[in-house]
Amino acid sequence: MFFWFTSCLATLSMTVLLIGFLKKTSHALALVDYPDSRKQHENVVPLCGGIAIFSAFFLVSLFSRGAAPFPVSFWIGILMVLSIGVMDDRMELSARTRLVVQFFASAILVIPLAGPSIYVANMLPLALAGSALPVLTIIAILFVIGLINSWNMVDGVDGLAGGCAAAAIFWISLLSFYKGLGALGCSSLVLLAAVCGFLLFNMRSPWSARARIFLGDAGSTALGAVIAYLIITLSRRAEIAFPVLLWIVVVPVTDTMSLIVRRLHAGRNPLTADRWHLHHLLLDRSHSHAMTTNIIVASSALCGGVGVAGILAGASNYLMTFGLFVPVIIHSAFVFLASSAGQAVRMRPATMGQLNSIPPVLLRPEAGKNFGTNHQPVQPNPGILSDPV
Repeated sequence: MFFWFTSCLATLSMTVLLIGFLKKTSHALALVDYPDSRKQHENVVPLCGGIAIFSAFFLVSLFSRGAAPFPVSFWIGILMVLSIGVMDDRMELSARTRLVVQFFASAILVIPLAGPSIYVANMLPLALAGSALPVLTIIAILFVIGLINSWNMVDGVDGLAGGCAAAAIFWISLLSFYKGLGALGCSSLVLLAAVCGFLLFNMRSPWSARARIFLGDAGSTALGAVIAYLIITLSRRAEIAFPVLLWIVVVPVTDTMSLIVRRLHAGRNPLTADRWHLHHLLLDRSHSHAMTTNIIVASSALCGGVGVAGILAGASNYLMTFGLFVPVIIHSAFVFLASSAGQAVRMRPATMGQLNSIPPVLLRPEAGKNFGTNHQPVQPNPGILSDPV
């Protein structure tokens, strides 16, 4: 145990050192995020958090005894996701290009697993269990792709994607130890330490008014891929029904599915960016960035805790699966009420006193910002499968 404690401490320290180095080279690597009309940060922020997290995670896993329960295919799949994310951070790629690469990366992560990719216990009729292997493999690949983009979409407020990832990895690690999967649990703790090292620079606090570094698409998508892989692996090795483990990620998954449904209902492309995310609705209700992050991360951690408690108590797989509708209904009710209230405010006519109280603003506010001598703000096209604030 002492060895694993030192491994986690080494991972955290290495992540901090890598972030310090990458921050200085981010401009030369063109890995920076410029503020614009869709993003609320005021300064140019490096996009190298994901590179630091997974570099530290890989190095410590490589040199730690028994710290690599992951096959080579795992590292290849994660490297593919991380690389396409880095390319997207440097130059906006099309949704088709990203989805194709994500599909192949997800297949590399899932297909090498022996037997069914998803463990469903006794939830399938016996007559279908033998012929369900191809279907379960497709579901596993779609789950990895879905979580890749869910984590990318939730990355819209300082500390949010990293905080939700930390909560999910913590519960995965706890369940791994409980089920006797020590190597998987310890490796999850190493990844958790890397995420915590990143959060020191990304979370808002009394000592840091704004994030000093972002995950970037590379970091958020790679975190989604790793968490999906850990859930599938834990389900198979510990023989925990896969739907029950969805409690660990139900909040980001529900928010993503809700966005897609609402965009389709509005007759819009479901992959276009907007301000309909859960964190946007909370911000529009006058919650601060820090409070918004705390509410969503706490909700995600609470749901994960409910799922873990149900597993430890031996609750029925059917009960836990149908119980997922509870957070889905709560989320849907909040989104409906918040959207209705926001629409009512937008339709309310302004009085002359309110109009007179509006201060004059520059037509081009970007002109008053300092972006450095060699860098000019760029107005990107609306993001697809990526919704930065």
